Amino acid sequence: MITNFSLNDSTQKEILKHLEITSKLLNKVGTELSEIQKESMIYAMPDLGIAQNGTRMLGGFYTGACYFWNSDIPFVPIDTTVNVCGTTVYRLKQKITTQEFKKRLDAIITNRETYLKYANTHLPSQILNSIDLEKTDKFYWNYNVGNHFVILAEQKEEKSELPKGQYMIVHASAIELKKDNLKYGLYPTEGNWYYDDIQTIYDDKENRYLRYIYGKKAVEFSELANILQKINKDRNRYFCKTVLGELAGEEIINLSHYGMPINNAVCIGCQWEQEDFTLLTAPGNDIFLVHPNLTAQNTIELSNKEITLTPHGCGVMLKNSSDTIKYLDDGILIGDKYFKKGESINIGNDVWIRTNNMDLGHVKEHIENVLNRCPGTIYGQMNQLFARTKYGDFDYTKRDIELM
Repeated sequence: MITNFSLNDSTQKEILKHLEITSKLLNKVGTELSEIQKESMIYAMPDLGIAQNGTRMLGGFYTGACYFWNSDIPFVPIDTTVNVCGTTVYRLKQKITTQEFKKRLDAIITNRETYLKYANTHLPSQILNSIDLEKTDKFYWNYNVGNHFVILAEQKEEKSELPKGQYMIVHASAIELKKDNLKYGLYPTEGNWYYDDIQTIYDDKENRYLRYIYGKKAVEFSELANILQKINKDRNRYFCKTVLGELAGEEIINLSHYGMPINNAVCIGCQWEQEDFTLLTAPGNDIFLVHPNLTAQNTIELSNKEITLTPHGCGVMLKNSSDTIKYLDDGILIGDKYFKKGESINIGNDVWIRTNNMDLGHVKEHIENVLNRCPGTIYGQMNQLFARTKYGDFDYTKRDIELM
């Protein structure tokens, strides 16, 4: 079953059809393991969209949703490609130039010793012992890879609840428990600690499958996911404080939007902790800070735990409203592009960020629509001054930014 908090745009309508099959496959696994009928629920968020990860979508999982399943015997669908990603926001004690911020960032992100100091002093011993820090291409500061970023932003509105000033924002996941950690990594990499235990069920009519682990390995998996939430928050906190040094002020937000809120659910691209959150838009666009409404329809109960599901951004859409998603025998067709397991979707080329290239009026209208579906109150609106991404550095002070 699906609970639909999405905006029902053309991309989301297309994805929802495929999520119906995902839900049926989750039901089937839970029912077969329990030997009694079990049901699942997928909560589709306002930013429901295309995932960057082809493996995830081939397994039936998209970004901007919470996937919940029932079973008397624990199991985890491994193509959720669980890691823990999140956003952290720090206030600066005083303003600095973008050049000074870049200088501070370079001194940390390109300095191997700062990463090694973090790993050796902050990672749990069993995690530290499971990775080879000599592999500089595997374990490093990863704040400018994939969809990760580091931003210097400014809150200018005096009447805002968020104090005027500059803020550092990071968005990243812990690389130490991903595909290159075969002993504890959660990513479904061949040869890792659970790979030989993967089971697969099929829906041949729909060219679909669902891969999962169950029993003791599933319990261990969810326990690691829980530990990883703490590791990633600590990692982001350490990085921000190290970059800012004496300028590090109050930690405003440190929140996960990817992970397992309970042992039989995975959130992909949505928050579940009942705390203030960042609402990301698009490169260069304003970033919003929101107080969630904890009494609205998106506050739900999963296995006796109350959570509030909130979107972490605006999501990724198909390039054309007429594009479709088709599952083939050995891959997936997204629009006119074909992807196999393990391949990545290029955001900005193969698909679009929803609010990219929108004028400010339309961005504001879109944010209002998002908050109509998952109610909350905007208490901060920051414009970006500088961003570091996998595409390079962007100094937005060199252009005129019209504020809403």
